[in-house]
Formats: sequence, structure tokens, C-alpha cells
Amino acid sequence: MNIFFSLLILILCFFSSCDNDFEVNSNWEEVTIVYGLLDAGNSNSSQEVRINKAFLGQMDAYEMAKYKDSINFDTTNLNVTIYKIKNNIVIDSVRLHPEITVRNGDVFNDTLVTYKFFKDNFLQSSSSYELNIKNKNSQNIVSSFTNIIPNFSWGTQFKPFYNIGFYKNDLSDYDDKQINWRNVDYGQIYQLNLEFNYSEINQISGETTFHSLDWIQPIEIYTSGEMSTKLEGDLFFKFLKDNIQKNNDVERVFESIYIEMTVGTEELNTYINVNKPITGIVQERPVYTNIINGIGLFSSRYTHRDLILNSQDQDNKGLTNATHYYINNQLDRNFNYPFDF
Repeated sequence: MNIFFSLLILILCFFSSCDNDFEVNSNWEEVTIVYGLLDAGNSNSSQEVRINKAFLGQMDAYEMAKYKDSINFDTTNLNVTIYKIKNNIVIDSVRLHPEITVRNGDVFNDTLVTYKFFKDNFLQSSSSYELNIKNKNSQNIVSSFTNIIPNFSWGTQFKPFYNIGFYKNDLSDYDDKQINWRNVDYGQIYQLNLEFNYSEINQISGETTFHSLDWIQPIEIYTSGEMSTKLEGDLFFKFLKDNIQKNNDVERVFESIYIEMTVGTEELNTYINVNKPITGIVQERPVYTNIINGIGLFSSRYTHRDLILNSQDQDNKGLTNATHYYINNQLDRNFNYPFDF
């Protein structure tokens, strides 16, 4: 028994004499974070890619996050290029230039660095595109590839020059609008947006201001055939009422309405799903990236935008007379848009 206790004391003394400090941080490693969506749509002439870096150090993370060089590369060290490839041959390229937006975050440094380019006809469906990021200081190279969503077209039952109506012509009830469209190459997810634009005239100061509301619809995933969604009239008016404050000091006038479709790739759909909020018991989040030697997403989308106008009556600017009637007389938000009913 004495031998046992003696041995136990010896072991305890040995371990208590050992250094119990250990290194939490591993050796520094350059980790590049990329997020970029090339858009060949008709409303985007400027293309941009956001490039940041992960950070790890001996200081408190909150302290390190206050410094812009913890999350942003020195822009003079990065060469950012997109190559246009056809039949495995580079046929064109464009150099991206940094644009810095300085913002003051409450806790973290919020300086935003994006890399942009302007080049007409550079994005074409017959080609693929390689993003290449070279750090001239470390010689580290990060890359990724994507195809381009080439186009978009509405379905056979919807034309954007038709007036959109959300109230029946006999003023008896709400009305719905069916929107349909065709699937396009590389497109898997579709999101419809209705942009409602109006002006406010302040009756006291005489000042006129312009405002815009986006009625964004849920994402639709392509399965087969022609796709469609229904815009419900009662929800449209509820959206306006919820997002426009009642103010008796202003008079409001409807200005225009746009319909916009944004199409995303399979990679973008996967990225969105992986990064949804965790609601289940299992809290582990899977990691998805298509960046070589980095993390993030490089893919494409397509934004198609149309102004709604009736070819027979330009004065209505895209809404039926019955819809104008409801907005002016039932919405209770001081709209006064002149029209002949």
C-alpha cells in the first residue's frame, strides 16, 4: 500500500511540474474569402467581386476586428483578373480595380473593398470565366470558374407592356396577377421583384421627394416546363400599407412600376441553402465553397428588368384604373393620382 501511494505522489508531482500552457493558435496561414456573381443582365454594367481575408492572432478577436488590415488585403498586393475562355483557350481578359468604401462600424471595422470592372460584351453565354487572384507579396494564388447565365424571357402568357391589375374592374374585390416565364441555361433559382415608385409632395414646405419599394417574392426553384407565380392583390395592397406611413402633411403620387427577375445558378442555390439559419438540434453547419485555395462563392446570376407600360394608354404607367382607384380611395395613404375611370 505504501509503495502504491508513493508511486501516486511521484506521478502527481511529475505532472504538476510540467508546463500547462499550450498554443491555441496554429501557424499563420493566408485564407482568402471571395464572393462574386457575374451578371450579364440588362441592368448591370458594373461587375464586382468582394475579396477579404480571415484573421487569427494572439489578441482578442474583437480588438483585432477593429483594424481594417485584419480583414482586408493591401490592395497594392493583389492582382485580380478574370479570363474569358472558349474551347479551353483564353480569348480575352479584364483586370479588376479596387474600390474602397470607408464605413464606421460600432464594433468591427466596416471598411468595404470590392474589385470592379466595366467592359461591354465581355460576358457571353458561349464562354466560361476564370477568376484569378494573385498575392504579389506571398505569391499565393486563388482561383475559381463559372459559366454565365445568358438571358431571360417572360412566358407566353405575360407581356411587360400590359397594365398590372390588383383590383377588379367592377371594383368588387381584389384581383390576382399570374406571371410566367421560361427556364434558361444554367438557371436554377428565380426571384421576382415588383418595384413600386411614388413621389411625395410636402404640403407645408412644398418639397417633393421620390421613394421606391421592393415587393420581393419567394425564391422559385426550377423543376420542369414553364414556371409561374401568382401575385395576390390583397397582399399587394397590404404590402403598400405596411411600408408607407400615414402622413396627412404629404400628398403622394404613383410614378411607375417595374418588374424584375433575378436568376441564379445551382452553385448559388447551394450556397444560399448551406448558409440558411440553423433551426434544428444539430448545430453543425456544412461548408460549401467553389473557390480553389480559398473559401466563398464565384458564380453568376442574370437580372432582367422591365418598366410596365400599357401600349394603349401611357398615362396609366403600368397599373389598371381599378388599381389606381383602390390606391387613391381605399389605401388611406394620401395618394392622389389623376386618371379617367
